Amino acid sequence: MNSFSAKVQTVSIPYTQLKDKNADLSAKIEQGFGPNGLGILSISEVPGYSLWRQNLLQLGPRLANLPEDVKREIEDPKSRYNFGWSHGKEKLESGKLDLLKGSFYANPILDVPTTEQSLIERYPSYCGSNIWPHKALPELETAFKTLGKLILDVGLLLAYHCDRYASREMVMLEGEGLEQTLVHSRCHKGRLLYYFPAQHRQYITILFHI
Repeated sequence: MNSFSAKVQTVSIPYTQLKDKNADLSAKIEQGFGPNGLGILSISEVPGYSLWRQNLLQLGPRLANLPEDVKREIEDPKSRYNFGWSHGKEKLESGKLDLLKGSFYANPILDVPTTEQSLIERYPSYCGSNIWPHKALPELETAFKTLGKLILDVGLLLAYHCDRYASREMVMLEGEGLEQTLVHSRCHKGRLLYYFPAQHRQYITILFHI
């Protein structure tokens, strides 16, 4: 182990500290996001996270194993497959289609982020509408949205403290800053990844972009 890997570790902030808006988290924010950090902060002990994460992960195999005609109904070519189900649409560096994983994309906060057609046409990957398998897997919507909302709420708390840190060095006008940007954003995106069995193993992950 070299000296860098021995010294630089992921910074963790307990949720109880994060939700205290009077807490001074400047040191941890600088340690995690500063020039000598990894660009990562983890939030520990978030109430409900483990339960809702498990609830969503266990739906991954069920979604991936739905009949092909059902999965085609929840594909969205207009968004470049960035809403609903996507499998075999991404290319690997070799140029071959990636058939090893399937993805389900959705906005966990707003089913219809905008009805302005010009925005939908210009930014189809972000401004499109959610597509849920209501009949085939109705519980997916609740599990996806609940976990996504929880992750966003935690992200907003972290953004608040990041703004406090930044305000020490710069003037921030009312309504500016990372927290307000996220609060007013309508294009949050979550991705449930399912890795099809390879050598009798399978993997499921969740990615959310707040």
